[in-house]
Amino acid sequence: MRCVTIIRALLVRIMFAGHGVIAIWRLYMVIQETWCWYLSGAIGFLVIETIVTLYKNNGKEWKWFCPSVFFYLGSVVPSIWFLELHQINEGLKAEGHINVTLVSLPLALTPDLWLRVIEQFLLLMLIIGRWLLPKGALSHDQLSQLLLVYVGTAADIVEFYESFNEEGVKSNLLLCYIILGIWTLSLLQFTLVLTATRARRDQVGAPGGMDVDSSETSCCNAEIYGIITSILMQDCPFLVVRLLLIFKYKIVSYTNMFFTSKNSLVIILLLYRVCVVNIESRRRKKHIDGSPLVQRMRMIEKKPEPLKNFVMLNSSQSRSVPNVNKIYESQPNSFYNTCPQQNSAWDSYK
Repeated sequence: MRCVTIIRALLVRIMFAGHGVIAIWRLYMVIQETWCWYLSGAIGFLVIETIVTLYKNNGKEWKWFCPSVFFYLGSVVPSIWFLELHQINEGLKAEGHINVTLVSLPLALTPDLWLRVIEQFLLLMLIIGRWLLPKGALSHDQLSQLLLVYVGTAADIVEFYESFNEEGVKSNLLLCYIILGIWTLSLLQFTLVLTATRARRDQVGAPGGMDVDSSETSCCNAEIYGIITSILMQDCPFLVVRLLLIFKYKIVSYTNMFFTSKNSLVIILLLYRVCVVNIESRRRKKHIDGSPLVQRMRMIEKKPEPLKNFVMLNSSQSRSVPNVNKIYESQPNSFYNTCPQQNSAWDSYK
């Protein structure tokens, strides 16, 4: 099992590095500047991260953050930035063809198609890479949920990137910078693994270990963090940019209006989901706090100290009250079980 985990970790990082090298090579072929190869420094950091992960975690991924995806984005995203800006500045939209050979098959790709292939393969590699990477602290159920979220997120990002096809966008350099910046921000979601913190439930539905102070019952659990992250890094910025296109730059089209309405509806539904999760968390916390098992566990955790100032009783009282000090010293954890009728007397003396 350990060998399979290491092989999967190495395979995904080789895929990331290969796509990064292709993106940097394409940038060099277009610009013909040696500084393009400086972007391969991110691939060097990816190699270092691979060695650390194999040595420290035996190939397993980290719980909260995925550094391999971060360094992969660091090699591909800047290449896409420079290619897009170069194409805008030079006015290369569909002029000319560049012939290359991949797997012994001649392919004729326009500069714009090259850019779209690299950009869409980036999202495809993120989804496949997360699927092939060792799941680490994630359960299979959490991993399947995470992959479904990745697919939906990638589709939204592809739709947002198509804003470059709107008439009047590429002629405005400031607007291109804004779109590329928001697109980069949305890609950073793939470096976060927030669903890993969700409580794993056993067959009877109780959280493993019965942690009465678990974050699952708090107001800010992992699901709320994930929703807020999605709103701040994707849905809200996408909506702001599309509103900017409509009201400031007067770029009104069917697709722009549709996706503006879609982003607005998604934000409303996510905020509604936050309210529902918060209400359910409070109800669950109230139910757990009121359960007899949790109350007795908290009593055991807060062990009362032995009586130091024991009040002397008269002969008639001493016959009815047992020696609670001796009972506590012999069985401190089960004191309330052995002497349930003397709980009030104990509380009055401690």
